[in-house]
Amino acid sequence: MNEARHADFTIFAHVYYPDTWEEMANDLDAVIRQPFDLVITRPAGSRPVARPQTSYLRFATELEVENRGRDILPFLTALKQQIVPPFDIGLKVHTKRSPHHRDGDGWRQFLVGSLLKTEDSGRLLGQKLLESEPYIGLVAARAHLLPLDGRTSINEKVMMKTLWRIEHFRDAQKSGALEDSIHPSALKGSRFPAGSMFWFRRAALRKAVEIDFTDLFVRENGQLDGTAAHAFEHLFALIAEREGLVAASMENVAPILDHRGAPLSRPELMKLIEDSLAHDNPFVRPLADFWRRHPTLLKWALGVYASLPQSSVRLLRRSIGR
Repeated sequence: MNEARHADFTIFAHVYYPDTWEEMANDLDAVIRQPFDLVITRPAGSRPVARPQTSYLRFATELEVENRGRDILPFLTALKQQIVPPFDIGLKVHTKRSPHHRDGDGWRQFLVGSLLKTEDSGRLLGQKLLESEPYIGLVAARAHLLPLDGRTSINEKVMMKTLWRIEHFRDAQKSGALEDSIHPSALKGSRFPAGSMFWFRRAALRKAVEIDFTDLFVRENGQLDGTAAHAFEHLFALIAEREGLVAASMENVAPILDHRGAPLSRPELMKLIEDSLAHDNPFVRPLADFWRRHPTLLKWALGVYASLPQSSVRLLRRSIGR
């Protein structure tokens, strides 16, 4: 590997499906024309996986991790590793297959393809935006920065527990603060990077590195929702916001980079992002107005949904294209 130039960014890839990773590694080979580092996590006992053959790869390592927390806990674990070279900008990806989804492979290909978009010179647009705009902390795939409103019912309890730990961890060590000190209204108005793949600024996830959340993640049992992994997917953007940063999506890159004149303030940047968000997500159904008007009924319905046998849930989700 050529080490003449340090990496522009670090890719964190969780490989649960090795055959899917081969396709993703080929995509990295074909697209990336910038020096980068690669950190692969994979379940303990699994075989080493192929690495991109590109000369732009500066450093690569594989970490065996417990099969717990889907792609989320392995990511948090990798962020803490001393072996990983220092970096400012990262890209989180995983071998998403979503077998309960009618087009899970297509969804993964869409996410990866969006995040690997380049400008004419070959530079990756997500990395360029983070390097150019200091207020941006996270960049989701196109049309995947979705509203949290109405999408937290099953995960609300573990989300509140996680958010409490983020906001009160040090205070709690001194005063024994109670976990019910955070109200669900703290989530109102926020968005999240659906699909759990995104560009990010390391500083945006500082608390995710400093605080240990391992105990919140339960053993894998095919859960389709309601775990700490699902909660964290919904909180990554909010964690960045708590650092004074802003979450954006790939469709926001051009409007932000094309802005002329004085640098955008944080409120101006947030408005530009909101005004230029895309709403043509072909993989995630919009939340019906009926459920938005009746959040208590939604919570009850989701509770029933969560209690169904997994085979019934998968059949139901396939039947409605979720």
